[in-house]
Amino acid sequence: MSAQQIDKKKLERAIRKIKHCLALAQSANENEAATALRQAQALMREYRLTEMDVKLSDVGEVESALFRTKRRPAWDQQLSTAVAEAFSCTTLRRRKWSTAKGQVTECATFIGVSPAQNIALYAYEALHTKLTQARKAYCSAVRSGVHRSQYSAETAGDHFALAWVWEVQSKLKALVPQRDDDSPEPPTTGQGLVAIQAQEKALINEYLATLDLGKSRKGKSVELDLNAKNAGMLAGSKVDLHAGIARGGEEVHRLT
Repeated sequence: MSAQQIDKKKLERAIRKIKHCLALAQSANENEAATALRQAQALMREYRLTEMDVKLSDVGEVESALFRTKRRPAWDQQLSTAVAEAFSCTTLRRRKWSTAKGQVTECATFIGVSPAQNIALYAYEALHTKLTQARKAYCSAVRSGVHRSQYSAETAGDHFALAWVWEVQSKLKALVPQRDDDSPEPPTTGQGLVAIQAQEKALINEYLATLDLGKSRKGKSVELDLNAKNAGMLAGSKVDLHAGIARGGEEVHRLT
């Protein structure tokens, strides 16, 4: 593998290119944003397949600007988990005191081998914006009687959002291809990527061991409203990640 390794300066250039693509991926032009995101993914793939000497110091964490003044709902937690898994990261619920709010707030944190956590954060916040808008529209439809539910509009909206995330989760995995089908690659490429992902997971676990983490609580199983579930899955199936993962030029708003 040493013959295929690229020097440190080339790696630094690759990281700068990835970050540049991520910046372009926030463009208001959806076609430009999708192209930039795919370029970032391709660079990430090249980076991983050519650099095996990844160290604990390469593991980093980023915190979302989106926060709640109380516990994040199950659909929000599920979304951050789905995104983290797609980009070989780990996500944590970060609770801290907010001087501005005068109370404890909670947000999602992504931990990964740089710059994977940055890509995961971008995808999470972009999808969160889409899902928040879709959930709000569904809640309004329940209140107006367009959709029937045995639950309150807010609860039905939560069920809708959970189903939306489940449907989008498989799309997220496909968003990060293992290889380009149009480009010839050696048969060992897939095996090499698996080895790298295993190495990264071990480093992330080593990093997590240095943190003072409390025990995570398992979420309760919820019997979803059938109408909300079907509507959420239908809406999730229509999400085109390649064409519309960009925020559409919108600012990221904090949650109330």
